[in-house]
Amino acid sequence: RLLSSTRLASNVGCNSAAPACGAMAAAAAPAGAILPPRVVAATWVVHSQAPRTRLGAERGDASSGLGLGTLGSAKGAATLTTTVLLGVVAVPAGLRRFARRRRRGSGFGGHDLAGRTTAPGVQSLAVKESVEAPFLLEATRSFEKAAGKQLVNVFLDGNFKPVDKEVTDTDLKVVEGAVPEDFPNGIFLRNGPNPRFPTDNVESPLGRTVHHWFEGDAMLHEVRFDSARCSYKNRWVRTPDFVREESAGKSLHRGNVDTTGLTSALNPLLNGVSFGGAVKDTPNTSILHHGGRLLALVEGDKMPTELQMDDLSRMGYYDFGTKDPLPSFTAHPKVDPVTGELIFAAYSAFGEPPVHVGVVGPDGKLKHWTTVKSATRKTLMHDCAITEQYTLILDFPLTIDIGRTLSGGQMIAFEDEPSRIGVMPRFGDDASKWFEFKSGYGFHIFNAYETGDEIVLRGCRGDSLSLIPPWKDGTFDRAEFAGEFFKPGSGKTTRVHEWRMNLKDGTCSECDLGPRDFVDFPTVSPKVVGREHRFGYSCLFDQDASERAGVGVSGAMRKYTFGEAAGAQVTTEDHVFGEGVYGQEGIFVPRPGGIDEDDGWLLVLTYNEATNGSECRIIDTKNFSGPPLVRLALPQRVPYGFHGTFVPL
Repeated sequence: RLLSSTRLASNVGCNSAAPACGAMAAAAAPAGAILPPRVVAATWVVHSQAPRTRLGAERGDASSGLGLGTLGSAKGAATLTTTVLLGVVAVPAGLRRFARRRRRGSGFGGHDLAGRTTAPGVQSLAVKESVEAPFLLEATRSFEKAAGKQLVNVFLDGNFKPVDKEVTDTDLKVVEGAVPEDFPNGIFLRNGPNPRFPTDNVESPLGRTVHHWFEGDAMLHEVRFDSARCSYKNRWVRTPDFVREESAGKSLHRGNVDTTGLTSALNPLLNGVSFGGAVKDTPNTSILHHGGRLLALVEGDKMPTELQMDDLSRMGYYDFGTKDPLPSFTAHPKVDPVTGELIFAAYSAFGEPPVHVGVVGPDGKLKHWTTVKSATRKTLMHDCAITEQYTLILDFPLTIDIGRTLSGGQMIAFEDEPSRIGVMPRFGDDASKWFEFKSGYGFHIFNAYETGDEIVLRGCRGDSLSLIPPWKDGTFDRAEFAGEFFKPGSGKTTRVHEWRMNLKDGTCSECDLGPRDFVDFPTVSPKVVGREHRFGYSCLFDQDASERAGVGVSGAMRKYTFGEAAGAQVTTEDHVFGEGVYGQEGIFVPRPGGIDEDDGWLLVLTYNEATNGSECRIIDTKNFSGPPLVRLALPQRVPYGFHGTFVPL
């Protein structure tokens, strides 16, 4: 009765979904219930040549236009049309009005959460009404509970388990050592996922729905250094979507990354009903201070979220002073240490063309923007790189294709195709040269620079990549999956890699550098971004801890000293956290007045499995393998997260 028919006007064999939908409706609807006379028809259209998707809610001839965004397939000529008659579903009038509002970025513009008009360049939404979970979402969950199997999620236990409190501690306890006297006053910020409410982790006749690490609510952890004392606080980033869930008192989100079967198509639709878009707004990936603004970032169609420096409260969305929002943004823009410009290269997963770049001035205003006409592959381009004159477009073959989900595949999947790197003048309108390399993928980059006729790029790369654990009958072997990354010669191992591109003769080369160990989260001093560098730092993953967790867990930091010639020998030095202690990305803080590139410190958050507690540590990069200069006890555990920054005050 709820889902009376499911029809796919294509050659994709999904007709078996209709019985499951009928069973879901029967499980959700009470016996003898009379459902409200409101019909919601959802039409999902995917075009390969002119991608477009629209989720429309109709009553008679009125459309609510929920705006799932533009979904496209990179391959295939068939047009896939899925029409799902969602029966008689009650859609609260407030939700219908909410869904009809024109989205600006991912915000609903012009007012903050208290209803006040925001400053120019900032948008947000006043959410005042009580929110109920949409009936279709509740019906789906009822069916999955009755007919499905609950799954144990690696991203919700151990030190991936979210914390449920926002804590403030104004005077941190020193466990060992002391903060260096010349360490600058400032704030160390780390961003990462921390779901506010329990998420859906289930396998049913509809398919699998599992929360992925990338999809958790954004939480910031701050350690503030001043001459008197060190303090700590953590805060959720309260986006409009977060506030809606708080009003509902439960999660309204359905995962998009780790799904199979009908849920791959159903979950974006459910998110459209709950949030007005296929993807929940979760700026959980990195944090940036530029132009006097503190910005929380996530890649995708979300504009950066601006935060107050003093209390980390949300101010709204920031659009760099543009009249209209950009198609998307990135989690990894680069700041040129000489010009003060912020350079970004971002992908639009479902738009055309899929890549665009821009330059933001030191004042936070956009001064250049263009699409990259010669970048045609829809790739998950997580990072970018800059040199003194160029922006590098990293076209690795981890591709996005909604059509794959309708034939039983994953929307995001690695393809065995060549990697490409485009070299684009910073203020150009397209890449001037493309270089082709062997198939592989790199999430994160150390740095890039120009030397003579060559551009040198260094990062962390593996021969292949999968974002989804290999589930088998509702379980997955953590040790087997994570252990693959530590096997000698494994193509899954993410290693330090160098790409060289000759702009004069068009030749290129690539090779691994240093030990073939499993590493990631590379960084360099902010003083050498886009310029020639000698040193770099990364996380070094621990095999035992990673196999217990089912995902990479770092037991040490590694310092690299690079040579100048192609493939030159690299020397390494490790800072080991200690028995049962594991860490996260290191943030380099230059010593004030320092001359040498490696004169400074690394800030690292660590976790002790035995005590279930966390610390903030300062590592002397001149004495890298020595003990930390200081260990500060934090008042609560800090879950493993993504990226951070240090903001001098």
